[in-house]
Amino acid sequence: MNLIPPLPGWDGLHPLIVHFPIALLLVAPMFVIAALVFRSMARAFLIAAFSLMVFGSIATWIAVGTGDSASDVAEHARVSGGQAAGAQAVIDQHEDLAQTTRTIFSVLTVLFGLVVFVPLAARRRFEGVAGATVTLAFLSLYTGGLVFLVNTAHQGGRLVHEFGVRATMTPVQKSGGIQLQAQGLEDEREEAAREQAAMVGHVAPVVRVPAAPAGAEPAGPAGGSARGGTPVAGAGVKSGGGAY
Repeated sequence: MNLIPPLPGWDGLHPLIVHFPIALLLVAPMFVIAALVFRSMARAFLIAAFSLMVFGSIATWIAVGTGDSASDVAEHARVSGGQAAGAQAVIDQHEDLAQTTRTIFSVLTVLFGLVVFVPLAARRRFEGVAGATVTLAFLSLYTGGLVFLVNTAHQGGRLVHEFGVRATMTPVQKSGGIQLQAQGLEDEREEAAREQAAMVGHVAPVVRVPAAPAGAEPAGPAGGSARGGTPVAGAGVKSGGGAY
């Protein structure tokens, strides 16, 4: 029994990656606030916050890349009913927000790195009123980035729960291993089942011939007896018209 599941393809990786930037980037400002409250441990909290921002920003790049591949699969899938236009609009909005969010947090992470490490490089403590003012200004900018992050996550949730768009990972046997491929919508399996049912419906039905009753003589060609052969015209009649 294999306890390690096979890794999905790039387009099927999006559901596994997308939660990392959300969690990391939401938690990071809590460490910044902790640095303002606990001044004796401010440097440790700020470095921890910066580390979370770095990993969260990297995760946004991976999430956007895998999301682009997953959206290509979703665009080829069908949405039941009249929801296709609505789903496509949400996909486009989700992509635009995700790209904007990636850019915002990449810039914010660089700025916060300057705030944290420039004073360290200059061997100066970044504290007091000036340090608190700069930190609060950064938190204001960061809050604006969180609005984009949460909105991006909300649109992604709509795609899954409102329109049923999923990156379903289906194991496919390929060259001795298992490769996981992403599918767009969960109704693809239903479509395959309907096609299979249609193929089965075109198979010619089997005709069953009822069995002859017990003791009955099977019928031969042209209504004659199978045992006596085909009756011959004029059999049993003399050529002169008299019977034998």
